[in-house]
Amino acid sequence: MLLKPGTIIAENYRIERSLSESGGMASVFLAGKVSDPKLRLAMKFSRTGNNGPTHEDKLLERESELLQKWDWRHPGVVRLYPIERTDRNPEYRLKAIEVQDHPYFIVMEYLRGESLTKNLSQIRNFPLEWKLELFYQILQAVSFLHQKGYGHRDIKPDNIMFRVPVSVDQIPQPVLIDFALACTDDTGSDIVEKSYTLEYASPERVLRSTGMVSNLCLFAKESDIWSLGVICYEILTGEHLFKGSERSVRTTLIEGTFRSKVQDLSMTKPYLAAFVRGMLQEDPTKRPTVKEIIYAIEEMFPPPRVKTV
Repeated sequence: MLLKPGTIIAENYRIERSLSESGGMASVFLAGKVSDPKLRLAMKFSRTGNNGPTHEDKLLERESELLQKWDWRHPGVVRLYPIERTDRNPEYRLKAIEVQDHPYFIVMEYLRGESLTKNLSQIRNFPLEWKLELFYQILQAVSFLHQKGYGHRDIKPDNIMFRVPVSVDQIPQPVLIDFALACTDDTGSDIVEKSYTLEYASPERVLRSTGMVSNLCLFAKESDIWSLGVICYEILTGEHLFKGSERSVRTTLIEGTFRSKVQDLSMTKPYLAAFVRGMLQEDPTKRPTVKEIIYAIEEMFPPPRVKTV
């Protein structure tokens, strides 16, 4: 989606620049309020069409319905803001009549620390304790979702942002974004099941989507644990656990050959290798809960883990 800088949306928001065009369901732009240009916001637009609601519109609707709930406020969950209207009550999802095809949009907090993807090369050189504190903070946000019975279903470095720029002498502040695929075990749908990022998707999701396995429960929370295991490996090593073509990633998942890379952790971090292996169990019922992972980190590495100034 192309939006010119200076475009006014819903009379209250001025587009500044694009923040992300990589998402499959939306485009995100940095914007300022017309009444307060210093206040920065993130505006997320669905990739819509002019023939009625689309796949992307429905996913954005799912996300806004969850994040606008009063009991979904948490420091590790991106904040959704009400869209101010001059002549009526605020709404949380609205059509941008100023834009071609009138896509729906939502307004969220602007997370200026950027994504884990963009910060991984810097974090690679940080102390182990800082990396574990980062993972611990991510777990806190995921735990909040799981206690509500939801799985995020698309945990990946692109969907973990930082509220402020990362610093080795400051406690990291990761924030989960993109809740379009979040669901409980009994609220899944074809859209949710067929939408995922292969490198971070659990084996049961990949096998289900290919038709190789049927009659699986959705394992919403257990699927998140797998994704967390992949991310933990990347935080600890600075390397991707799965990479290559789609075909090679699927083969690696199905055959389990990725385990040799995880085993290499044993040479320098034997206790953490076992920790990561636990999250990467092929059988979702054998993976630890997020509660168990949190307790394990606290036992192995008691807080405080980051020395602040």
